[in-house]
Amino acid sequence: MSYNRAMRAHAGTLILRVRGHRMLAGYHRPAGPQDRRFPSVLFLHGFPGGEKSVDVQRALLSRGIASLAPSFLGAWGSGGEYRFTTLVAQARAALRAMKRLDFVDPRRVAVYGFSMGAWTALNLAALTPDLRAVVAVAPAGGPEFVGPGARAFIAHLRRPLNAPPTGVLLADFRRALTQYDPARAVARLRVPLLLAHGDADDMIPVAVSRRLARLTAGPVRLKVWPGAGHDFLDRRPELTRLASRFLSDRLR
Repeated sequence: MSYNRAMRAHAGTLILRVRGHRMLAGYHRPAGPQDRRFPSVLFLHGFPGGEKSVDVQRALLSRGIASLAPSFLGAWGSGGEYRFTTLVAQARAALRAMKRLDFVDPRRVAVYGFSMGAWTALNLAALTPDLRAVVAVAPAGGPEFVGPGARAFIAHLRRPLNAPPTGVLLADFRRALTQYDPARAVARLRVPLLLAHGDADDMIPVAVSRRLARLTAGPVRLKVWPGAGHDFLDRRPELTRLASRFLSDRLR
């Protein structure tokens, strides 16, 4: 007699190979039969990436949705060097790897990004028409986003990363935001998009999300939280509920 053994929900770390380097990726797998494939979400962190949105991953886990959260190259244990211009290519490689996992249903996938990860998520979605949904929290903008404070911003936040010198990384930042302008990405977007932003964000102005919402070709919802800052620290439960419900409704 054969049977399909049930597995408990669990989390762990996978090692992927991306662009010739080791990429660490945390995963969450819901409880269920050993051979079950679950809807899944790719999580993309910001720059430098201290906020990993684990609260949203765990909320999705309780709804029967798996997730994979890679650390970009040069960040948080992954090999290689951090470069803005390679983030979209790295995200595409991580998405392909996620679809190959034995507990992931490759037909039901979505992406969630925060800050620079949200910028990456929008560009990834424009190149991946089979995604079911996108959540972009406080996304970075395009070339207009590179202002006089960009050098100090890069110099400060690059410190925990394996990254090139500030001047080199700043030039890479400018190239990335020009090459992958999210305004062009959302104009090609057809999948449902949730944009979330705080109107007290002093790192990325809420005007970026308002503009992207106006330019999005497909269905879009913009949620602006009065008084919320870039990190959403005092609004995490509300953000988690909104994002997990939005993703669950479109994946299940």
